[in-house]
Amino acid sequence: MSVKELVRQNTLISSFVYCGLSLLLFQSLGYVFCVSILLICIFKISTSVGAVKYPSKLVINLLAMTVIVVVFLSLGFSQAIEMFVAMLFGACSLKMLSVSSVKQAQSVYILNFFTYPCFYLFSQNILSFLLVAALLLLNLGQLFSVTHHVPLKASINSSVRKFVFSLPLAVVMVALVPKLPPFWQLPSAKTASTGLSEDVDPFQISELSRSSELAFRALLPESNGFEPPFYWRAIIHDRFDGKKWAMSDLQNRFLSKTYEPTASNYTVIANPSNTRWLYTLDEGIPASKGIRVNYFGMVYQRHLTNKPMQYEVSPVKLDDARMPRWEYNLNTHLPNDINPRAITLAKEWDAQTSSTQAFIAKMESFFTTQDFEYSLTPPSINSKDTIDEFLFGSQVGFCGHYASSAAFLMRTAGIPTRLVSGYLGGQLNEESNYYAVYQYDAHAWVEYYVPQVGWQRLDPTAWVSPQRMLGSLADLRDLENEFKDNLGLSLQAFSSIAAVNWLRLQLEQLDFHWTRWVLNFDDKKQSSLIEMLFGHKHKFLPALSVILMLIVAFGCWFIYLNLRTRLNDPKEVRIYKKLMVLSDEKSDKLTPKQLCENLKVKWPNASKELDEFYSLFEIARFNVRPLSAKQYRRLSQLNKQIIKKAKIQ
Repeated sequence: MSVKELVRQNTLISSFVYCGLSLLLFQSLGYVFCVSILLICIFKISTSVGAVKYPSKLVINLLAMTVIVVVFLSLGFSQAIEMFVAMLFGACSLKMLSVSSVKQAQSVYILNFFTYPCFYLFSQNILSFLLVAALLLLNLGQLFSVTHHVPLKASINSSVRKFVFSLPLAVVMVALVPKLPPFWQLPSAKTASTGLSEDVDPFQISELSRSSELAFRALLPESNGFEPPFYWRAIIHDRFDGKKWAMSDLQNRFLSKTYEPTASNYTVIANPSNTRWLYTLDEGIPASKGIRVNYFGMVYQRHLTNKPMQYEVSPVKLDDARMPRWEYNLNTHLPNDINPRAITLAKEWDAQTSSTQAFIAKMESFFTTQDFEYSLTPPSINSKDTIDEFLFGSQVGFCGHYASSAAFLMRTAGIPTRLVSGYLGGQLNEESNYYAVYQYDAHAWVEYYVPQVGWQRLDPTAWVSPQRMLGSLADLRDLENEFKDNLGLSLQAFSSIAAVNWLRLQLEQLDFHWTRWVLNFDDKKQSSLIEMLFGHKHKFLPALSVILMLIVAFGCWFIYLNLRTRLNDPKEVRIYKKLMVLSDEKSDKLTPKQLCENLKVKWPNASKELDEFYSLFEIARFNVRPLSAKQYRRLSQLNKQIIKKAKIQ
């Protein structure tokens, strides 16, 4: 294959790779930009197969300006990482349009070593790692192919061998070389999704059930005694403006209340999200560094991160027996002139009851005796009095509708109430003993205050759909078809097929171990591993081990290269080289005939064996017919006899 054909073939493969990456990153980089990259790659493919002519420099420059405009219009400066990746993708895609020589192809493949790993900024699961590793190996093979003019298959095989050789060394260095904090750090990519928001419009919350992405995993010790339903608190919304429930300034205050531990610690591994708020089972305080807790006992991280976060939580009971007057006013405040029918109903119940529990009983009776329906796709409500329209009109909704309505009714009666958003349930993985909670498990409920007791949980959704309390939303059989239709194309949507569900569970199991032991391998875990391996000598032995490992690795590589060179020689040549060391002259300057004559002069008693050795060697090297097995054995015997006589003399 000619050099020109090699370049054409490899750039064609790179174009297909960029087409695939554009399809995978369309949610992160925007539809318009990814379609632009897709069209550029299709144009390159068309030129490679001869369907259209190669573009001129003017056309390429115009395309470059178009890509820059598209990037700024679709992303802008507010999304720095996305803009950087988009510009890099656009530059590499446009560069491929003008590739026609080895030097130009090499520049593209060198750029690809920076471009392909950018995919890892948006997804760090095991499948993303395997994809990026495969692309880098392919790119290394393409670089070898066009540089040394060898077929792509052979160069990829060479790349894979080098990767396999270096992998154990890389693992050892990651495990033992001390981790240092970065000198500088890029801002996190803002593409992580979550089912939660700091400002909640309950009648827009139906979008939560459309995502099957993992929110977090939790490892609960059996000794804790936690039993379903599991309510994972994340955000408290204590300010209501008539439509949205928002967070007050109290969210920024540190915890000042006393508390009592209630159980042993448990571990949560949270996926990246677009909020700082993390998840606790009921009330809890962080037991890990880098995690904070606010006035309400809600835990949060200081800065957003684009990788999973593992942390421990200590379950506690906060001392909420007393409530300041200003906090009471905050949690009973309602805007004026909204939902008059709901206000009238709440005041009627308040007049008929003398306790909070009696009021709740009235409210429960109203929801259970009316024709309320739990649905993942409720009708939209756009009027000013949304709660009135829901309670006395549509009566179709899910968690956000019921929680917001109940909180409004209770605040009208002067009961301090707040909305809580988080997750409900979780699917137990029995093999690794953890609970997996997905975005479609996002849930909203109510917390109300009882004097001298504290905050209590109330979930109005349980009155309308008791089955929702039994576990994950995926387990709700009454809404199975509606749930799967909302998910769209995903493995979860086809989990009723046994083979698909098995594949989904295996991938989740693999990703769990990848996240826990690789992505979350921090300095704390490294220190524990080193201390376990080296004991009290862990301060200097790891460094010594790494040095010895490097020496052994490069020594083995040197030996392998020499052995491979020797093993590639024909058998008769390897036997002949053993005779070469007997000559005093530079044997590589002599022909085999001259070498044998010199050795006959030096050791006359081996002349007969040298003549026979040369005869067989000449037949093996210069005749078409190879030596037989018997002749090879004779050649080896003659070699040993000559060396033996030389040593005796």
